[in-house]
Amino acid sequence: MKVLVTGGAGYVGCLLVEELLEAGHAVRVYDNLRKGGNGLLPLLAHPRLEFVRGDVRDAAAVRRAMSDAEAVIHLAAVVGYPACDRDPWQARGVNVDGTRNVISGRSDSQLIVFPSSLSNYGAVPNGVCTEEMEPQPITGYGATKLEAEREVLAAGSSIVMRPATAFGLSPCMRLDLLFNDFVYRAVRDRELTVYEPGFTRAFIHVRDFARALVFALEHADRMLGQVYNLGDESLNLTKGELAARVAQHTTCRVEFSESGEDPDKRDYRVDFSKLRAAGFRCRVSVDEGIEELIRGLPAIDVRSPYSNTSYY
Repeated sequence: MKVLVTGGAGYVGCLLVEELLEAGHAVRVYDNLRKGGNGLLPLLAHPRLEFVRGDVRDAAAVRRAMSDAEAVIHLAAVVGYPACDRDPWQARGVNVDGTRNVISGRSDSQLIVFPSSLSNYGAVPNGVCTEEMEPQPITGYGATKLEAEREVLAAGSSIVMRPATAFGLSPCMRLDLLFNDFVYRAVRDRELTVYEPGFTRAFIHVRDFARALVFALEHADRMLGQVYNLGDESLNLTKGELAARVAQHTTCRVEFSESGEDPDKRDYRVDFSKLRAAGFRCRVSVDEGIEELIRGLPAIDVRSPYSNTSYY
């Protein structure tokens, strides 16, 4: 299958491209290289990989990039509430208008696999989030992703996945993600200060994230028109629980502070049984992810302008 991947040079994207090539697909990456293209360099010699530099806000360029693809995995986004709050116009332009360009640029036969976000659920401190719940986003990021996913579903021939917060090593590394940030600070500072430790988040290893998108692509016949939470119940953790697990591996000191607050008020426990029933299971555990990051962090140049930005 020929697959277009928007945002394919980013944190999830470069691993997704690798997974697609290993599965035998032909891949075209469409990316504006805001985070650079180093993550793709080891793959660019592959005869089934093509790179096109472009922005999803350019409707004509998106249409050209999509012209002969059988499917689109639409990763390109401004990700996370800090980045969306810093520039809400850009966030809407990329997350909503860019998605509209993908929808309008495709033919009826082209499949769209769209990673939305669990941020759509907002704060659900009592209960478990399922796909049947009405999302109530509390951030600009969640609101733009929810608006985009609804338009994707309404367009038909689509699959929406709501991924948990990713963690783990990637050639295009992000240290601003909660899990990665906890491990980084534990290794660097030997201590963690955690605000509102009882807030629950869901996590997924970045390679499991990429694998799940390939799974959706290859099982579209039975997943079409559906929304799937992407993660695993074993990766539902409070921030305090995650900090304690990190401390076990790093012997860092953990302080639960009552004097401050986390501006990100998301708080939810998520059910992932629908995706599991479809046949997909995550492979990488919390402890494996922590150990992986501990081994990899010494090789990360944190001075790089691309190590701590808020794009996939």
